Amino acid sequence: MDFSVLYIIIFWLITMTAVTLVSVRIIKKYPVYGFVALTAFYVTYLLSSQVIATRLVTYDFGTWFGYSLILTAPAAAIIYPFISQVLDMINEVYGKKRAVTAIAIALLTQILYVMFVAMSMQIPAAPFYELNEAWLSIFSLSVGIVFASWISFLVCSILDTYMFSFIKQKLRPRELAFKGDTFFNPYIWIRSLLTDVVSLALDSIIFVFIAFYIIGGMPLDVVTGLIVGQLIVKVLVGAVDTPWFALYKKLIGDIDYSKKIEQEL
Repeated sequence: MDFSVLYIIIFWLITMTAVTLVSVRIIKKYPVYGFVALTAFYVTYLLSSQVIATRLVTYDFGTWFGYSLILTAPAAAIIYPFISQVLDMINEVYGKKRAVTAIAIALLTQILYVMFVAMSMQIPAAPFYELNEAWLSIFSLSVGIVFASWISFLVCSILDTYMFSFIKQKLRPRELAFKGDTFFNPYIWIRSLLTDVVSLALDSIIFVFIAFYIIGGMPLDVVTGLIVGQLIVKVLVGAVDTPWFALYKKLIGDIDYSKKIEQEL
């Protein structure tokens, strides 16, 4: 396995654990601010993914059973699953309506981002600034990628939100009847795993096709490879992060935070 991939895994584990534990602490102590904190994480992940999605990278997962597992995908593929995870965390504690509110806030930040980048492009560069063409090239592509992401983001986030809420409602009696440790409750794992895998797989197809084929003008065979690479990376990461959602649920418990929020307000 390439050392860079190992570094990414370590960084990913630390980040995921830190966000989970910090979110739980804020939610339990200040439920109202918990929604704000989760939405802030949500927006940060989304904006970061749009910026770094312009860079195509190679993920070298080493050789397994005689086959080299090397995938090409946008750099954002490794962090985009965090977006679905945080959306599930919001939905779990604050419900479907507030999850949709978080989606709307995140979309607004994307619109502002594009506007600010577009504004900066209209300002003449300083005569001595040698990176202007490179900067314009990167951020012009970034703006196009953001437009593509708006479509995939809205479709997949809304799908994730309603699927999560539907599955939770349908499996709620079985979840409550489970007698083992909350962390190992299969019905908690099912709603997180299933919604993440479906939404991330669909996002990979929609986003890459629009961003790199329709807008970027790349050959279809190259775009197909990017879709496959991103789909595998995103779905894999989306599946692997499920234990952190189970940990989040275990630490949060079954407290009705809506009542606590009303008391704070």
